[in-house]
Amino acid sequence: MQDERFAQPDPPGMTPVKGVSVWRYVVIVVLVLGLGAAAFFAPIPVVFIYLPGPMRDAEELVQAADAKTYSSEGSLYMTTITVDTEVTFVDMLLAAVHPDQEVVMREQVTGGQSLEDLRVSQRAEMRASQSSAKQVALTELGFDPPTGEGAEIVGIIVDSPAERDLRETDVIVGIDGRPIRTTCDVGSVMNAKEPGELATILYERDDARRRTEVRLARSPFGPGAFLGVEMRTVDFSFSPGVEVTFDTGRIAGPSAGLMLALALYDQLTPEDLTAGREIAGTGTLDCDGEVGAIGGIRQKIAAARARGVEIFLAPAGSIEEARQAGEGINVVPVDTFAAALDYLSNLD
Repeated sequence: MQDERFAQPDPPGMTPVKGVSVWRYVVIVVLVLGLGAAAFFAPIPVVFIYLPGPMRDAEELVQAADAKTYSSEGSLYMTTITVDTEVTFVDMLLAAVHPDQEVVMREQVTGGQSLEDLRVSQRAEMRASQSSAKQVALTELGFDPPTGEGAEIVGIIVDSPAERDLRETDVIVGIDGRPIRTTCDVGSVMNAKEPGELATILYERDDARRRTEVRLARSPFGPGAFLGVEMRTVDFSFSPGVEVTFDTGRIAGPSAGLMLALALYDQLTPEDLTAGREIAGTGTLDCDGEVGAIGGIRQKIAAARARGVEIFLAPAGSIEEARQAGEGINVVPVDTFAAALDYLSNLD
C-alpha cells in the first residue's frame, strides 16, 4: 500500500523558498541590521581617535601680580587635541582616511590606566608644566632661581648609566665640579653634555660624600646626555617675589609648558614677543628649560592652520611629523625655551 504521507501537500507556512526557509531569511536580515547598527553606534573599547582640539591664547591664561605687565599685539596660542573615547567602526573608517585625524590604540593613550586615573595624572602633569613654566620664565628674566639642598634619587631606570654605582636615596650635590642644588641643575648639566662623555658625580649616602664616574648614554627623550635617574629636590624653595596664576581650566596634560612660559615672559617684558603675529605651539617644558616631544602634533598643527596661524613652534623631537603636517604654515623646531625665545626675539 502506498504511503500517503509523501503525497500530501506541504503544510501552510512551510513552503521552501529557494531551499531556505522564511525564518532563516528573517534571522539573516536581523543579523545584518544588528551589525549595521553596531557599526554606527557600538564603541570599540580598544580604539581611540585623536582630533584637532580647541586653541587658547596663552596670554589670556596667565596672570602675574606684584609686577608691571605689558600687552601684546599678536597671540601666543596653546594648542590641544581632543580624544574621542567612544569610537565606532564607522568612526574608525572615516578617521583612517581623514588627514587631520589619527586612530590610536587605547593603550597608547592610557598606558594601561583607567580613564579616570588618566584624567587625574594629566591634571597633575598640567600642574607640573605650570610650575616649570613659572620657574623657567622668571629665572630667564633674572628673578631669584629655585633653591634646594641637592637632587635626591627616587628611582633608577633599568640598564641606565646610573644603575651600576648609584642607588635610590642618594643625593646628588655636584656634577663635574658644578654645585647641584635642584633637579633643574642636573638637567642643565645633562643638556650641555654629549652621549658617551664621562660625568663625575658627587653624592651623599649615609651621611658621607662619595664620588663616581659615569659614562653617559644617549637620551631617549630628546637632545643631551642621559644619566637615567628620577629625582626630587631636597628642601625645594622658590620665592621670586611675583605671584603667578594660570587659568587653564579643564585643559590637562604636560604639553602646555612651552607656550605658558613664553606668555608669562612676554607679559613681563615691554618688547612684544609676538611682533603682532599669530603664533601657536606646543611642547613639554622641564624646569631646566628643555622642550620635550609630544603626541598629537598633526592635530595641533591642523587646528593652527585652520585658525590662520603663521608660525608654529614645535619640539625638535617631533619635527619630522610636524613638517609632514605643516604645509602652509611655518613650522619652527625648538629644543629649549632659550631657542624659542631667541627665534621670537628676532621676528621682523
